[in-house]
Amino acid sequence: MRQRLVVYSGHVEVIEYPCVVVQDSVLVKPIYVYLGDIERAVVSGRLLTPRPIAMGASGVVRVVEVMGSHSVEYTGKVYSVTPIGSHGVLGVHENGLLANFISIHPSHLDEQLLNPTPLDAIRPVVKHSVELAQIAEEPVLVEGCGLVGVSTGIALRRTGVEPLFYCEELKRNALNYGFTVAQHISEVSRKWNSVVLTSTNISSKYKVLANLDYEKLLVSRLSFTSWIPLKSSASRASVVIVNRGDRAEVALIKQVLSELGKAFRVLTLNTLEDSVGLIPPRGLGVIVSLAGQ
Repeated sequence: MRQRLVVYSGHVEVIEYPCVVVQDSVLVKPIYVYLGDIERAVVSGRLLTPRPIAMGASGVVRVVEVMGSHSVEYTGKVYSVTPIGSHGVLGVHENGLLANFISIHPSHLDEQLLNPTPLDAIRPVVKHSVELAQIAEEPVLVEGCGLVGVSTGIALRRTGVEPLFYCEELKRNALNYGFTVAQHISEVSRKWNSVVLTSTNISSKYKVLANLDYEKLLVSRLSFTSWIPLKSSASRASVVIVNRGDRAEVALIKQVLSELGKAFRVLTLNTLEDSVGLIPPRGLGVIVSLAGQ
């Protein structure tokens, strides 16, 4: 059984191994894979990765085999896969899902799915975003217009809070949902109860942190924020880093997924080579079906 992967090695390409290389304890066959903000950041050089590394941080998989004592519990079942695991982020620190077969750490298995749909490929990212929204306090500034940012904004709106977005790029993603977007920091009010960091854009995050005052700073793990410049005026601010989103409300997740559904294309790949031209993805991203691989 050959293994084929779409990897980034300075450029996006398909590589093939004569057999399946098993690096972690759960061997899976990807069904749907979401390509979006993380893949864009890797290709642009914002996120440094080991090379070559398989792309595709989030998706839906069928478990083929599990090494260890939990084999009966998982084998043959379908799961959504979260980017965030105990060993790092898929597609950045570990091989991602854009392959005919791949092995992953069990901490990336999120929810068992009885009737999987393409939108389930973004469910883990939406869960993460909903938790960000649940702990934000009005008024809220959302930094970043990628999927995490827009999903956070939709969840906030569903709870009666209308956020302002600050986006140096991809602003159309938020504008398409009727949000107000500032492109220059001079357009943003100075004082906020909550600031939410969602993008991988270091310049954007620095301008927000250096120029604004806030009571609560919410940091998405998927923003890969590694440092926070604090001013004396923000010395009493609380900082919360949100990881998987396990405390997100199920009803709110469903509402956000429903609203996002119309924005996503689902492309069925005849071959893995067909995905190369989709990276870096545009807009909020794309969901690819690997059912025929």
